[in-house]
Amino acid sequence: MNATDERIYCTYFDSGYLSRALTLFESLRMHGDDSKIIVLALDTQVQEYFDRNPQANIEVISISVLEVFEPRLPALKMSRSRMEYYFTCTPILIKYALEKTSSIQALSIYLDADLYFFANPDNVLADLTGADVGIIEHRYPAHRAEKLAKYGRFNVGWVGFRNTQEGRQVLDWYAEKTLDWCSDIPDSGRYADQGYLDWFPDFEKVHVLTDSGFNVAPWNTSRHTLTLDNSHVESDGSPLIFFHFHGVRKVGKRFTTSQLIYGSPLNKVLRKSIYQPYINRLDFFDHVVTDALGAESTIKKRGNGIIGLLSRVRKKVFDAITIATGNSIVPRDKKEVI
Repeated sequence: MNATDERIYCTYFDSGYLSRALTLFESLRMHGDDSKIIVLALDTQVQEYFDRNPQANIEVISISVLEVFEPRLPALKMSRSRMEYYFTCTPILIKYALEKTSSIQALSIYLDADLYFFANPDNVLADLTGADVGIIEHRYPAHRAEKLAKYGRFNVGWVGFRNTQEGRQVLDWYAEKTLDWCSDIPDSGRYADQGYLDWFPDFEKVHVLTDSGFNVAPWNTSRHTLTLDNSHVESDGSPLIFFHFHGVRKVGKRFTTSQLIYGSPLNKVLRKSIYQPYINRLDFFDHVVTDALGAESTIKKRGNGIIGLLSRVRKKVFDAITIATGNSIVPRDKKEVI
């Protein structure tokens, strides 16, 4: 796979994650990646924002468009939670994006909205030579692997499929599986849209991307040695290409991280060279989105009733601990959009 081959990105988010997505998009463009991005808007505020602020090579579609593309989706709304329904949409959205490509070498890549690229995304594609599907392991550290195994060997934050018979075979299988079952509760190796990735290596031309600079995240930073080389971050000696900022939350004027949850508190490199640059840009786009949408741009609560209430209480307690232990970031240096 040549890094110059056609690619198309896709992602989905609601207005609460809009600022994260804008931060992600900026990081792609900063590194020269002007590829098309298809956004599945999970609420009307996202659609409204892009209607008012259109961006080159970004196409925004509504859930209704995806439901026309896959007519079996609407019937699942009553039996699945909001998040489970969104997870069901992941491979459907990737298929929709793949239909927009024209070359057999083209690649449809799903990105979680809370990723951020520190180097050229071509570095990831260059590692796909000869493969039609790319997936990335969680790379859990040994002391956490057993506890976190229920969430799958692979992370769904970056997954790519080429427009070939082999690539579409895996993608079609993936879509059928999520349509059949997509619970947010781990069960027998399955977990939402993510657990199914564990079966991908059973297919031909599926490549596990092993570069330690790909998808570095709170759950695996304790496994890697992060260093600085001429102001550029390296992970085990490889350039950091993209980081997965899972669990970042805004609490007052601070942003808490989820590093402590995974037993990997912020160190100097994580704080100053990874989180601080990201939080600076995220805070900027938080203000952009708030100015555009007002109070409507808040993260939607996950979970209902007593379970949802207990979850939010736990988060508040952990936020307090995170701040007290120095695992939060104060944004600095607000600049204009690059």
